[in-house]
Amino acid sequence: MLFFIDESWQQTARGDVKVGVLAAFQVKAHDFNEFSRHIYQLKATHIGPPAGNTEIKGKHIFRDYLFNLEQKGIKSNELNLARSIFGYLKSLGSNLFASVVIAEEEIDLSCADENKLERPFFFLFERINLFMEENHPGLMASIIFDDRGVQQNRNIATSVSNFFHKSQVGQSFDSIIKVPTFAISDSNVGVQIADMVAYILGNKMTGQNKTKEFEMQAKELQFKSRKKYMVDGKEYSLFGFKTIKDKNKKEAGDLFDPGRI
Repeated sequence: MLFFIDESWQQTARGDVKVGVLAAFQVKAHDFNEFSRHIYQLKATHIGPPAGNTEIKGKHIFRDYLFNLEQKGIKSNELNLARSIFGYLKSLGSNLFASVVIAEEEIDLSCADENKLERPFFFLFERINLFMEENHPGLMASIIFDDRGVQQNRNIATSVSNFFHKSQVGQSFDSIIKVPTFAISDSNVGVQIADMVAYILGNKMTGQNKTKEFEMQAKELQFKSRKKYMVDGKEYSLFGFKTIKDKNKKEAGDLFDPGRI
């Protein structure tokens, strides 16, 4: 099972709040070649044949100009491409996962301390491992990050590897291959989908709200665990999207709890 991971950073219009999103997109390994071919064809169909090799970037495909055009009755090829992609993901049964960071000290998502895994990565891995245990027992998840350059890749690889091999919790995540890999986004559609999802969720959390239609589609695809847990006497379900607001506050609840989107 393949899990492609990318990140996005955005600010509110006033610049007073900065949000980082680490998003993961899941696809079965034996579906990936057909998936890649199909996304290539969708890009060529909506944007033109030369666009088959064009990288999908959330900040480009969801730019304000395109939404303004649609408000005037002019349909956007890029937004229609996004609609087709979400429809295809739904047909595949793919799941989405995300950690949303508002705490300023965690915003870079860079794994600068190789001996301490940052919380957004932990919550993402926790959900990926649970997804595998519940839906594909006996199979393994391969986590594939967007390439960020040699030094950043090394930081992430070392921090993630140390977590999986040295920490008690990391060792218990037996459904994840304990060595991450990296892919260049402009030639890997899996990473491009993760970037698109990360941008949509960041847009929601910064209050811009232009991507509401796509937020709803992302919500439909987020992982929903069968596991229940109790917080202050109330029962909650574990969802694929996790928000982290206060580093010192006890974590309870998920982004997009029922009724919150």
